[in-house]
Amino acid sequence: MPKTATVEEWFETLEPGVAPIAEALRAAIEAEGPALTCQLAWGFPCWRGNERIMSIGAHSERCNLQLFYGARLSERWPDRIEGTGKQMRHVKVASPEAVDAELRAIIAAAIATDATDPERVR
Repeated sequence: MPKTATVEEWFETLEPGVAPIAEALRAAIEAEGPALTCQLAWGFPCWRGNERIMSIGAHSERCNLQLFYGARLSERWPDRIEGTGKQMRHVKVASPEAVDAELRAIIAAAIATDATDPERVR
């Protein structure tokens, strides 16, 4: 993926196979957290409340929803949240249909964690 300067450019340069997945994730994040701000961080769109909460990473056949509070949330959704990072974990999303009620609940929980117990991303 070429380097982009804005969030909109990032979405516009996605490969056709992953663009609908990324757009479904963006829609879910914006529906659950309309007051969040979004800007590029580390080359990915990143949503922020008090601190960074989540970002979308695009791969060749899927997107990852990267959760900055993922380690805290992984016990509630061990079958969905993956990774071994000290803070960040991710959810692999292979289709727009995978942005389901459970994933929306994970997004909402991440936003609530940031609102009640924010933790600075290092």
